[in-house]
Amino acid sequence: MKRLIRSFACLGLAVACPALPALGQAQDNAPAAPDLGPVIERLDRVVAGLAKLSGDLAKLQKASGGNAKEKSLKTATKLLSDLNAAVESLAGQLAAQAKAAGKQAATATDAAKLLETLVALQTAAADRAKQPAAKPKWEYKSIFGASRVALEEEMNLFGKDGWEFFNIASFGRGTAAFARRPIEH
Repeated sequence: MKRLIRSFACLGLAVACPALPALGQAQDNAPAAPDLGPVIERLDRVVAGLAKLSGDLAKLQKASGGNAKEKSLKTATKLLSDLNAAVESLAGQLAAQAKAAGKQAATATDAAKLLETLVALQTAAADRAKQPAAKPKWEYKSIFGASRVALEEEMNLFGKDGWEFFNIASFGRGTAAFARRPIEH
């Protein structure tokens, strides 16, 4: 009977152990959004194996009498139940990690799209900056005045229309002012 219990306990450990390295890898790779599907499938198989093992041990416990064998069966059953609870807890944690990894992946995808948009905008701005600035085209005007006061009044009127005076020159009896303004396209 002890051999049977040991066999069941070893079987339970053997079924659970292959999943442990994969679980450790899944936790180490969590920031890189690992594919937890195979790990969760394996964990489901472990839980199913542990449930079958628990059922078999329960049948053995009922079949045995109230002797030392029963004590061993109770201990093995308790250990198996504890292992089963730990595996179920781990399955819940993995499911939560998988959900968080999915959210991280969605956030990373959104961030990547935003970065692509920013790079496209920056590239377009750099292309526009490389193009030479369009030189403005000007129209010119000259006005003449007999007195400085009369010339200033006329310059103020033209200034309201967007004319910019860039030179004033005296001629014999009067003064000339030269203005320009950009031609709108």
